[in-house]
Amino acid sequence: MGSSYLFKYDWTKPVVIEPIVRIKPELGIQVSVSIEGENQVRATEAYAGAGMFRGFEIFMRNKPAPDVIMLSSRECGICGEHHQFIERIAQEMAMGGYAPPPLGLETIMLSNDAAMVYDATTHLTALGGPDWSSLFFKIAGYYPPEIYQLAQQTPISKVLEYSEAFPNGAPSELKFSGVTMRTVADIMDGLVPIIGAIWLEGAYVWRIMHEAELLYYLRIPHPITMVPGGIGVPATVENLQRYLYRLVDGTAYAKKQVAYWEVLNLFLNDYGNVFGVQAYYDKYFNNLGFAEMGNRPGNFLCYGQSDVSEAPSVTPSSTSVMPYDATYENMGAWGRARVVKPGLVIQKSPNSPPELVTNSLIDITLGMREFVESSFYEDWVNNSEVPPEVSGISQDPIGNSVSPYHPWRKWTIPNPLARGYPFGSGNSQNKYSWAMSPRLVPYAGHKPVMNYFFNVEADPQAVMWAQVLQPQAPEPIYTAVYSSAGIEIQYNSNEQSVTWNLPQTISSRIALPQELQGEIEIKYVSPWMVSSKLSNGSITVTTNAVERMRARAHACALDAGGAWIAWFSAVNYIKNGQTAVSRGNQYDWTYKKNTNTDVAIGVGLKEAPRGAQWHSEVIALGSGPTVPTINPQQIQPTTVNSGPRVKNSYSDVIGTISPYPLLAQNDGAGTFEEVIQGNPGYNIKGVPKLTVTPLEQWDGFEFAATLRSFDPCFVCGVHVVLPNGKVRYITLGAPIDLSESIKAFYKFAMRVK
Repeated sequence: MGSSYLFKYDWTKPVVIEPIVRIKPELGIQVSVSIEGENQVRATEAYAGAGMFRGFEIFMRNKPAPDVIMLSSRECGICGEHHQFIERIAQEMAMGGYAPPPLGLETIMLSNDAAMVYDATTHLTALGGPDWSSLFFKIAGYYPPEIYQLAQQTPISKVLEYSEAFPNGAPSELKFSGVTMRTVADIMDGLVPIIGAIWLEGAYVWRIMHEAELLYYLRIPHPITMVPGGIGVPATVENLQRYLYRLVDGTAYAKKQVAYWEVLNLFLNDYGNVFGVQAYYDKYFNNLGFAEMGNRPGNFLCYGQSDVSEAPSVTPSSTSVMPYDATYENMGAWGRARVVKPGLVIQKSPNSPPELVTNSLIDITLGMREFVESSFYEDWVNNSEVPPEVSGISQDPIGNSVSPYHPWRKWTIPNPLARGYPFGSGNSQNKYSWAMSPRLVPYAGHKPVMNYFFNVEADPQAVMWAQVLQPQAPEPIYTAVYSSAGIEIQYNSNEQSVTWNLPQTISSRIALPQELQGEIEIKYVSPWMVSSKLSNGSITVTTNAVERMRARAHACALDAGGAWIAWFSAVNYIKNGQTAVSRGNQYDWTYKKNTNTDVAIGVGLKEAPRGAQWHSEVIALGSGPTVPTINPQQIQPTTVNSGPRVKNSYSDVIGTISPYPLLAQNDGAGTFEEVIQGNPGYNIKGVPKLTVTPLEQWDGFEFAATLRSFDPCFVCGVHVVLPNGKVRYITLGAPIDLSESIKAFYKFAMRVK
């Protein structure tokens, strides 16, 4: 078979990998590397440049505010429903707290949590999962084939001896699509796109969880049922039965999904050097292998998700939690009542683990800043284009000072420039991205705790770090019990773990090992603690590419717990005759002044499948369905991660603010940039070359795989048209011919039809 590589690369110069598609907006990564030998190559500098202006914040201005709920879902063709969800929250807040009735809220949560389980499973099996399949270890000539040979020799049962994920007992084998898996290599084979057993069973789960979501949203990714104060489709006994059928299967699969990602994570990272992976890379590449692929400082942002109509009982009882009421003043309490807890996590030094600064959504809201020094926009501060009712906002709804760099006061002013090459110095203003740069100033108790800002990571890894550190918050949480479903969540920041239970799931469609069939506990332990324990303290990582995948599997299982809480709560409300799912009618929608200018402001925050998602609103005062928006602003999780460099200091309401010193030493790099180039201040090196591809034919696969570990909106395929008119399909970065695989898939599909 001839070489399938199409291009040659000159890595003595900065190389641009573009487009990394299906990101909003399309992304290019420019990477420079150091070369000390054929297998000793490592990234030293990276620039992330978003290549397209989308304009949502401009064309939604002056639209009727309720219409913006529907319009906002057009932000995304995958998870638009989550945009609608938080736009609804922002508008309910601008109405002074126009929350749905209890059954209406739980009905929305049924669709929301099904969507979270669907999207996580899609990423873990189809969008990001195949990066860790045998396709890249055995077939396509990327990772060393010796790693796959080690995987063939390593039983699943041996790997899970090092896992704490299953306190009630770990399985020794797994079965997907009728295929029994006993070794790590079996799992790698199962993740091969289209024909792998895990991929095929995962495809069934995507479908049924999509169906569960559709029961109440009616259309996805652009629902037609959500309005301020409720939803247009009631939960009924009949559709709750249909939902339950799907939730049982989705939960059963989520249990297995945790198991196989625990296996892949422990085997590939090999922190304890017990499986031969780390020894191989140490000998032939002079690095730690996958443990070094995508590590970065432990600065994380999580908004939490899955609101509740009945607050959990928590310890200590002095910590305030309450049901969702859509008010800003109670946002800290109802945010902490969420099944998935919010949190801002900061790592102050390389020698100490990350710490939770706050679990209050008010603190997080006050700490948000956006900058444009590397982005194709004009600064809005002291800019005459900004309406005075926007620029003049100086207080949040409870009287706290609002930064001029806060989204409530931001005004989007595009300033198109040719990006040029290299990124960062290709034009006169050194701007290179259409993504803005969100940064977080840590607040606690509604006050800043320092005058520095941080670039943070927004994804399920951030979610799980926020969970394990909940006891460190000013209002700590040690346990949260959701009595309607009998689900208890236990947080232990000393061992950096979170443990929760999932109900019995026996299904004829999803085969589970006996250890996972009954009600079980699932335990997540942070990468810092896992790596430190297994390596006897010689390795401590806050995250890496495979750890992000493991975190997503656990977050998916926690979201499944949220779906069970919503389901049991909905059943109870129907039993008690509480069947209302929305409040009033469109003429009751009244936007009320709640700041120092004559406008209504609100903010909607929650975890979307990609991570922390933000919508803020400035709306005119008045009642009815035609009241216009003035300044709709959005910060997507991919914007949090892809926001480019911020090097300067800024004059702020709290005084001068500047990049945290250890981040300033890293040229103010954004999160995607930092995760590729490393951060010397935290003793973190750039991503190393781990593949055996010849250097001149190496396509930087490790960099793309690292970025894919963040987010389900990444590349799934690129078509390359050759001069002879033939098309080569490049799937997930691997230039291979999939024609035989596609034929095998259709043969399988006809058998099961």
